[in-house]
Amino acid sequence: MIIADWIAIGLIVFFALLGLLVGFGRGLRFFTKGFFGFLITILVCYCLGGFILKISFVEELLLKFVASLEGKGTVCDILIAIHIEIIVYYIVLFIAVLILKYTIVKLIAMIFEIDNIVIKVINRIVGVGLFLCVLALFVMIAFQIVYLIGGTTVTNFQQHISGSIFKLDWLFENNPLMTIIKIITIRIEI
Repeated sequence: MIIADWIAIGLIVFFALLGLLVGFGRGLRFFTKGFFGFLITILVCYCLGGFILKISFVEELLLKFVASLEGKGTVCDILIAIHIEIIVYYIVLFIAVLILKYTIVKLIAMIFEIDNIVIKVINRIVGVGLFLCVLALFVMIAFQIVYLIGGTTVTNFQQHISGSIFKLDWLFENNPLMTIIKIITIRIEI
């Protein structure tokens, strides 16, 4: 085993114990608040925004909004030019997703924090799974950052994780975040 494997074992044990202590309910609330919650909300809006925008009544509503601004003066012409309807649409979608996320997380957390021994055990076990998934996400983000730095940093990093029992070298070369970033880049270019 290489040093990276020992670090991986330490992180897995730490995050599993953290998940066991915190549980799924409190862990879910923590990871959906603040900065993480903001990023999750933006990601959901980005992924669903185009689909919802194609719904006929949403398109009609936005066209009526633009029609109500036409011929009202220079300020309205500027707002139409910058597509204020899309800006308003995404602001409303962001607020709706935020409310929906808050409601769903609150409901799930309440279910997982019921004062029942069976639910408490399930809460702790699922908490371990949540925290291990978060660890996997952090590792993929760290690998992606190293990849984006490039140059000798990538070469040195690959040498340090080469031959890992946990196949960290394979994960670095086949990082799922790279695929996600490519999809986002392609969508932005369209």
